[in-house]
Amino acid sequence: MKKLVMTGPKKSTLIDVEMPKITKGNEVIVKLKYCGVCMSEHYNWSVAKEGATFGHEPVGTIYAVGADVKSFKVGDRVSGLFNGNAEYVIADEGMVFKIPDNISDEDATLEPLSCLISAVSKARIHMIGEKVAVVGCGYMGCGAISLLKLRGAYVVAVDIRRESLEDAKRCGADEIYTPDELPAHYFYTVGGGLNFEGEPGGFSMVMEWGETSESLDLAINMTRMCGQLCIGAYHTGGKRLVDVQQLNVKAIDCLSTHPRETDMSIIGCQRAVRMLSDGTWNFKGLPTKIYPITMFDNAQGELETKYGRYMKALVDFESTDFEPYIING
Repeated sequence: MKKLVMTGPKKSTLIDVEMPKITKGNEVIVKLKYCGVCMSEHYNWSVAKEGATFGHEPVGTIYAVGADVKSFKVGDRVSGLFNGNAEYVIADEGMVFKIPDNISDEDATLEPLSCLISAVSKARIHMIGEKVAVVGCGYMGCGAISLLKLRGAYVVAVDIRRESLEDAKRCGADEIYTPDELPAHYFYTVGGGLNFEGEPGGFSMVMEWGETSESLDLAINMTRMCGQLCIGAYHTGGKRLVDVQQLNVKAIDCLSTHPRETDMSIIGCQRAVRMLSDGTWNFKGLPTKIYPITMFDNAQGELETKYGRYMKALVDFESTDFEPYIING
């Protein structure tokens, strides 16, 4: 079978390896269909050493099951919390989740959906209708917006790209702005006046998905005294320089909302399946670009220029020779 491995920075290849073998009763083998291309891997891909592997957003079908597996049978469509770097991969039964018929393969990458559910669950929203802000409106930011709306928030979306703001609007944002369009009262200045609702300026909760020092600074500036700054982006690729004085003077509650807690990730996968299937969470049918397995590097390389064309990229592990195409565009 074929496995995707790096030969150096920004360069991968397919190598032949042996098929995985079930060695424990609770294991399954998954025949991969897709693996999502994630921005959290982008920097590491750009500096990768020979032998490194990427892929943590798998979708496929059950190929074989261990003797003790009760939840799955051969042919079941699945996703979950396991590696997605080869045509066939092995996984623990507890980390695999069945995909209902009304969720397409293209919408079924559960790992990032689970991360979104975890992140938004940690955000502090005091009352229904509370005005909150999301800085950075890529795939994850838009997913967070859609979940914040389910929690009853009024969402102000901010991004440097007009195209991403249009995506945010489609995902439920009530107001959209580029940074230079933001009203003055959407920032909080120590000792400043009240906004038009008679509240302090800025927001009681700001969630950041922009992945840059600039987006973090903007989010800090928009967070009011004793507000909560929820950092969702991983911020790989070096240290970030932020205004610690503002964090301190404004007594901002700074929370990382994107850790990989196993129990929370499992629950997130389960709830993502249920909410997508029953229509509670309408985060499906997004513009998605499909690449053959031989074009993984192209998929990674285009992540920074995808905005306005597609929101998510998937690598097709069943095909090696086709021109990339966009669905739902």
